[in-house]
Amino acid sequence: MASVQYYDTLIIGNGALGLFLAEELITRGSGTIAVAGPRGRETGASQAAGAMLGCFGEVTTETLRTEPARIKFEMSRAAHRLWPQVLRRLESDAPAGQPPLKVAESTHVVLNTCGSYLDSVNYAAMTDALTAYGEDVHEVDPGEIVGYHPRADQRALRALHLPGEGAVDARRLLAALEGRLERAGVTLADQNAEALVTVDDRVCGVRLANGVHMEAETVVVAGGARGASLLQTALTPSQLIPLFAGRGFALVTRRVSGTPFESVVRTPNRAFACGLHVVPLGGGREYLGATNSVAKEPLTSVPMTDVHFLTQCAMQQLDEEVTHHEVEQWLVGNRPVTLDGFPLIGWSALPGLYLLTGTYRDGLHCAPLLAANAANELQGKERLIDDLFTPVRRLIQTRTVEHSIEEYVQHCLAGWFESQAAPHGSTSWLATIYRQQATAFYDWLGIDYGLGPDLVAYALGSPHNAQEIRRSLRTHHGHSAPEPVGSARSGD
Repeated sequence: MASVQYYDTLIIGNGALGLFLAEELITRGSGTIAVAGPRGRETGASQAAGAMLGCFGEVTTETLRTEPARIKFEMSRAAHRLWPQVLRRLESDAPAGQPPLKVAESTHVVLNTCGSYLDSVNYAAMTDALTAYGEDVHEVDPGEIVGYHPRADQRALRALHLPGEGAVDARRLLAALEGRLERAGVTLADQNAEALVTVDDRVCGVRLANGVHMEAETVVVAGGARGASLLQTALTPSQLIPLFAGRGFALVTRRVSGTPFESVVRTPNRAFACGLHVVPLGGGREYLGATNSVAKEPLTSVPMTDVHFLTQCAMQQLDEEVTHHEVEQWLVGNRPVTLDGFPLIGWSALPGLYLLTGTYRDGLHCAPLLAANAANELQGKERLIDDLFTPVRRLIQTRTVEHSIEEYVQHCLAGWFESQAAPHGSTSWLATIYRQQATAFYDWLGIDYGLGPDLVAYALGSPHNAQEIRRSLRTHHGHSAPEPVGSARSGD
């Protein structure tokens, strides 16, 4: 007979969200806590993250265009204000002689001509957002950025300095959190959770891959992209907004020659991804990232085209001396992205089950705030964030079909030119081809609102993917303003 372990709170997922929540709960003295997840975190987003503490550096034309997107950005700003205190707390608890968790104090956003017009409009959106929120706009000479020595034909013409947006070493951060939890007596189960356990339609635990059953008063699923298959063991398709995996590839390298970077250096978001970036990790080590492609399930490997694309971009757009870098780590992670692009934070449709997922590229940066919010909700206190992103909602619509098509076209063009594909025609000719593809897809799909460009690209990747998107949309009928819902604990 399988053994059973009992806890007050059981957290599924040992990435940044799960570990920060466990730390928040032990700080509040919230009973016995366990965190389940494989130590290696294979396929997880946190272990592969560049961990940029980016707020305005992530701004695009979409960020302030609609109310839901603005609310999401405000959440990111609120989280950003917590990081100085978080780092002081973790550094004070770290063993003596360890390097600091924070590896960069600022970010430089470079506007080069390697992508397409999308770079320019997103760069302008950053400066507009800084002005709108009363922040100074620091334009600098790209040639003065320490370490930045791109190939002459791919140099930046403009650069923006964001003095408050640095980065942490994600892997050291996770280790510091784990050490703090272990010293506090939190159980860390080095296992995947295979199924949720329910009794009388209430979630009361999980079954682990080793056969052990863990039971708890409250189960929190913060398992990122991997959590989708777990949630499907208890929730019906109509009770769960579909989750996809935004697979990304990055490298940790060691510098052999040239001047090291001293700040994060990145491009604006483009080509379905978070832009090309380098994060200095200290000791001559540099993180180079990152690609992005949406898949149905988390993946542990990447195609050679992604490897070639990233390394070529880094060697040509960031520093020609990257050619000589020694590769220390190959990192593959899967970001959790929902069908509507907005997170799932709050009580699920089943009592006893709380969701903390769907954060896409914002999970690690927003983790301290989302952990405090989740702890409040678990204790029956007031939410710290807007209830717009509760899991019990309809799809949030922020795009018309026409807007989605044009957004998809611009991301395709950015990827085309950045990859330096052989020119077979003019820019307008390429745009027409991409526009025809997306228009035909929406005509077939038969909906009157648009999806994010990454999900359009996923759907156009194969007939199977397109059918998957259509099935999901038939299950979840979106509307522009989600209705407020009560706590799923109402059945207690």
